[in-house]
Amino acid sequence: MQNTTAWPTNVFARYLTVAGSSLGRDDLAVDLTHRLTVHNPPEPFATLATCTGCQATEEASHWRSHYPFAGALEEKHEPEAADKRAREWAQAHAEKCRAMPKPTA
Repeated sequence: MQNTTAWPTNVFARYLTVAGSSLGRDDLAVDLTHRLTVHNPPEPFATLATCTGCQATEEASHWRSHYPFAGALEEKHEPEAADKRAREWAQAHAEKCRAMPKPTA
């Protein structure tokens, strides 16, 4: 299928849903974006997957907290791991979603 719909701003990956595929609509998809901090300059803190059909979402944080030594909290920045988790969720969701957004007119 030829991509005919421009992707929304800030979308860096798109997974076509079952509904989109069967109807030939490339706008029925699960879009991946980065959630940004309010700092100046803004920085990504999570990867967000959002279905344009049913509006289901999944957010994968870029930060992982753990306690390696004697209860001391340590945080690691893992944006690639968050992108991977969001992509896996988006793929699994797109494979089964048949939802369509409510018409506006």
